[in-house]
Amino acid sequence: MPMDAERSLQSAPTETSTRQVAAAPIQLGEDRWKAIVEQVKDYAIFMLTPDGFSASWNEGVKRVLGYEEAEFLGQPGWYIFTPEDRAAGVPAQELATAARDGSCNDDRWMFRKDGVRFWATGIATSLWDDAGGLIGFTKVMRDRTDEKRHDEALQASEERLGESEHRLLTALAAARMGTWKWDILSNQETFDEGLNQLFGVGPSEQLKTLEDVLRRIHPDDRDAVALAFSHSAGTGADLATEFRVVRPDGAIRWLRDHGKVFYDQQGAAVSMAGACVDVTERKQADEQLRQAQRMDAVGRLAGGVAHEVNNMMTAIIGFSDLVVDTLDDSDSRRGDLNHIRRAAGRAAMVTAQLLAFSRRQLLQPRVLDLNLVINELQPMLVRLLGEDKQFAAHLQPSLWSVHADRGQVEQVLINLALNARDAMPHGGRLAIETANVTLDDAYATRHSATVIGRGAFVRLVLSDTGGGIPEDVQSRIFEPFFTTKPVGQGTGLGLSMVYGIVKQSGGFIWVYSEPQQGTAFKVYLPRVDTPADSGSPAPPRPAPRGRETILVVEDDDMVRPLTARLLGAKGYTVLEARHGLDALESLRRNREVSLVLTDVIMPEMGGAELARRLAALYPELPVLFMSGFTDDEIVRRGLLIPGSPYLQKPFDVHTLALRVRELLDARAEKSPLSP
Repeated sequence: MPMDAERSLQSAPTETSTRQVAAAPIQLGEDRWKAIVEQVKDYAIFMLTPDGFSASWNEGVKRVLGYEEAEFLGQPGWYIFTPEDRAAGVPAQELATAARDGSCNDDRWMFRKDGVRFWATGIATSLWDDAGGLIGFTKVMRDRTDEKRHDEALQASEERLGESEHRLLTALAAARMGTWKWDILSNQETFDEGLNQLFGVGPSEQLKTLEDVLRRIHPDDRDAVALAFSHSAGTGADLATEFRVVRPDGAIRWLRDHGKVFYDQQGAAVSMAGACVDVTERKQADEQLRQAQRMDAVGRLAGGVAHEVNNMMTAIIGFSDLVVDTLDDSDSRRGDLNHIRRAAGRAAMVTAQLLAFSRRQLLQPRVLDLNLVINELQPMLVRLLGEDKQFAAHLQPSLWSVHADRGQVEQVLINLALNARDAMPHGGRLAIETANVTLDDAYATRHSATVIGRGAFVRLVLSDTGGGIPEDVQSRIFEPFFTTKPVGQGTGLGLSMVYGIVKQSGGFIWVYSEPQQGTAFKVYLPRVDTPADSGSPAPPRPAPRGRETILVVEDDDMVRPLTARLLGAKGYTVLEARHGLDALESLRRNREVSLVLTDVIMPEMGGAELARRLAALYPELPVLFMSGFTDDEIVRRGLLIPGSPYLQKPFDVHTLALRVRELLDARAEKSPLSP
C-alpha cells in the first residue's frame, strides 16, 4: 500500500465512506445480517471504512476487545494491533491484501482496551459496490488465547488453514459439535461433516429430510424434538432442546441442539439453522452426581435412624430371650415370643440393609478366595434357585485374593441369586463365573456411566436367562426401596445392599441386560497379594459364662437394665451407671470390676471420654464399647479410636456373652483394680 494510504489510517473517517459501509447490511439483507451477527456472539464482528476506521459494533466487540459502542465507532483499526505489528505496517498490509485478494486471514497477538494481550483469530473481507468500487471491509475475530497456550497442536493446525470456514469447522469438530440447516419450504436437511459424525452417518448415507433425522433420534425423544422444531418454525422462538441419538452401531449419545429461524422479505419463516454439541459425558456425570447424592442422603438417614432403632430392637430381642428362657418348651407363649423376636430381627435387618447400602455398616474383612466361598455356598444357592432352574459355576483356577467381609460377600451372592431366581419364574439357568482381570483406561471409557477403577481386579459375574431388565429401569435398580415386584414381594433393598457392600469393599458393580436375553451382574473387587485365609469360619461356640464383675454404662433406661439382666443370667455380677461421670463414681466405690461395657454417646460424659479417664486411672481395665451406630460411623465422627473393641446393637445374649468373654480372657492380669 502507498505511504499516503498508510497515513490515512491515522485520519478521521470521511462521512461518505462511513455511510457507504453502514449501508452494507441493507445491501446484504438487514435481517440476515443481524441473524448472522447474533448467532456468533463469541466473535467480534465489525466493519471498517476503506481507510481503516471502525464503522459498526456488536456485543462480541465488547466481549473480545472491551470497547463500548460509543468509544469504538470511528476509531482507527490499528488501535487493536500490538506496537510491533503497527511498526511493521501490519494493519495497512492486511487491508491491502483484503482489497487485492478479497479477504485476508491472520492469527496474531492483539490488544484489548485494558492493554491485555490476547491471541486472536480473524479475517478481513473486502466489500464492493455494484460499480466495482471498494466500500469498506468486514472484520471478524475471536479470542483463542486458551487454545493458543494449552493446545499448540490444534493451534498449529489452525494456522495452516486458509479460510475461516475451514477453521470454524475444525473448532466445531474438536468440541464434538456439528451444524445443520433446514429448509422449511422444501423440508431439506443439510448436515456438516461434524454432525454426520455425531449421528453416525456413513459416507454413502444422507439424512435428507427432517423425518430422516427423527428416525435416528431415540424413540422416547422423537415427539419432543418434532414438537420443538414445529414450535420454533411456527413462532420464531429460538430452538433449544436435548435428545438422544441412536447410532447405527447401537451406541446412544446425548446431543444439545440450538437453532434460529430465518425469514424472507415478507416475514415468512423459510429456514432454520443451528448447531448440536455432544453432551453425553456431562449427562453421565450429572446422573452419577444425582445417584451419589441420593445414596448420601439415604446414608445420613440410615445413620441417624440406626441408633434409635437398634436400641429399641436390642430391648425387644433381649427381653424376649429372657422371657422365653423362663417358659417350658410346651408353653404356647414361647411361639408368640418367638414371633416377636423374629419381627424385631427383620426390623434390625432392614436397618442393616440401609447401612450396607450407605456403606456405614460394620465389616470384618479378611483375605478371601472367592472360588472357595462360592464352592462352600453352592448347596445353599442351588436350594434357593429351586428344582426347575439349573446352576453352573465356571471358576478360574489360581484366582487372585480379595480383601472383603466373607459374610457380606455371601450376602452379595445370595441376593443376586435370588434376583436371578425371581427373573426366571418358568425355569432357566444361573451361571457364576470368576476371573482375574486388569482394567485400563479404554475399558473405563467404554463403561463411562459407571465409576470404574483401573488396575488388577477379581471379576465375579452372575448371569441368568430371564426376561432381562428394561433400559429405563437399569439406572434405578440400585436405589433403595426401588422394586418392580408387586407390593409385599420385596423391600427394594436387596440390590441396594449389594451395591453398598461392593462399594464399601473398594470395588464396583454394573449390570448388562437385554430384553428376553437375560441379565449379567458384574462385580469387580480389587486384588490383594496376601494369600487367602483357608477354610470356613469356625462354628459358633456356646455362649460362655463367667463370675467377674462388669460395669454397664448406658443412658437408655431400657437397654441398661436389659444388658445387666442378660449378663447376670450368665453368672456375672453387674453394676449399672447412666453415664461416664456416674461410672467413675461407681468404680471408686467398687474395686472388683473386671470390664466396663459402655455406650458411646451419652449425656454428661460419653464413652470415649470415659475410656480416656479409665486408661489413666486403671490401665489394665478393658473397655468394650456398644452403640446403635456402626463403628465406622462413630470413627468418622471422631467419637471412637479405630480398632477399639466394639459391640453393634442390636445384640442377643449369645453375641453379648461371647464378646465379653473374649475381652476378659484377653486380660493380661485379672487381679482386683488398683488405682
